[in-house]
Amino acid sequence: MTQYKLEIYEDASGSWTGLANLGNEIEPQTYRVFADSLEELRELVQEGVDGDLGVADISFKEVFLTSSEINS
Repeated sequence: MTQYKLEIYEDASGSWTGLANLGNEIEPQTYRVFADSLEELRELVQEGVDGDLGVADISFKEVFLTSSEINS
């Protein structure tokens, strides 16, 4: 199973975003998920893991970004 880092942050409006790089340097493939809550974000990511992404045997490790990391 391949595990990808899912960078998660909440913006000033209260919306949540999750970003993961599923590709490589030659062929970048960014997986983006937008949600109104952290719970909804996790549900949408799980739907992707369950088959919506079309990538077998993957998982995500949640990494929460601080506001300073988001702006850099």
